[in-house]
Formats: sequence, structure tokens, C-alpha cells
Amino acid sequence: MDSRTMEAPAYELVSFVATAVSGEGISLHWNTATEGPNTMFTVERSSDRMNWRTAFTQDGEGAHSGYTAYEVMDMAPFSGISYYRLIATQGGEELEVSDDFAVEYNPVPALRIHGDRDPERFTVRGDGSISDVQLLNNRGQFMPMNLTYVGDQVLVRTEGLEPGTYFVQAIVNGNPVLRTVLVTATGVIGG
Repeated sequence: MDSRTMEAPAYELVSFVATAVSGEGISLHWNTATEGPNTMFTVERSSDRMNWRTAFTQDGEGAHSGYTAYEVMDMAPFSGISYYRLIATQGGEELEVSDDFAVEYNPVPALRIHGDRDPERFTVRGDGSISDVQLLNNRGQFMPMNLTYVGDQVLVRTEGLEPGTYFVQAIVNGNPVLRTVLVTATGVIGG
């Protein structure tokens, strides 16, 4: 062997996976079997597989032979289909670029609860059309209420609710959404 020839740093990527987590973001997992010193990981994302942007960087565990698991959460993913890839570098030199991983993320529509001055009234607002609004107690029983639908909000009037924890269930843009509300003697506090 020529003394000028150097062996490539030891590095082995076992897997790279991106998974949508409803309402939270994209969970990115990767595993290595071997890493050299100063290994750095860069997770990139793209909406079109042509224009890539850095989403995260992660220092490696250092020189070792053995299984190492990594996980990061992309809390601000693109809506719809996006692509992720992992780039491993060592000392500024690229060791490997993983295959692209496509994942679809559909954020849970927002549903907000706003209390009223009247403790028996509150407003449910959503990011889009709202239907099938229901109020449940902590045993899953439906509670009586009067509803007035006005655009992307619903005015809710309840009578005689005991203070406690309740749940507002609704369909927002065709997606089921559940939010917790706290009924007190002086009003409703929403989630």
C-alpha cells in the first residue's frame, strides 16, 4: 500500500426515517453502527427535492464502533409532502448523503375557546369551517347546549354546568379536533 493513501474515516449509517406526528411535527430518527471523531449530522428538508435547506445540525457521539440512535423533531414542517435527507460530515468533508425520505404532514386545524363575561357562554373559533360541535364531560357524556354558528366561530350557551373539566369536540375543515375547557364559577377557560 502506498504510504500516501489514507483510509476513509469509518462511518456507517444504518437507517434514516422521517415520520409525521399529528399536531406536533416531523420526527426524524437515524442510527449509525460506526462513527469517526468529529462526525456532524445535518438534516435538510425540501418541498420540491431541488431546493434544500438545513433544518437541524447534530454533533455525533464521536469515534466509536457500536449502535447509536439519534432523534430530533421538526416542529415547523411544511404542510403537505416534504422531503428530508441526512448528510454526515467529518472535519468538513462529506461522508454520506442519505436517500431522500418523503413524508406528508397535515397539521391539526386550530380550535380555540374564548370565555364570555357570562359564565354560561363561550365562543369556539377555528381555522376554517366548523361543524358538529359537542360538549362532553369528563365521563364522555354529551352535555346540553345551544349553538349559534357564525362563519368560522360558534357561540355556545350552556346552562347549569357544574365547575370542572369538559371537552369541546368539533369538525374543523373535515378533521376531528378535541380541546379541553375548564368551567369555573366565573367563566370558561379554553385550550
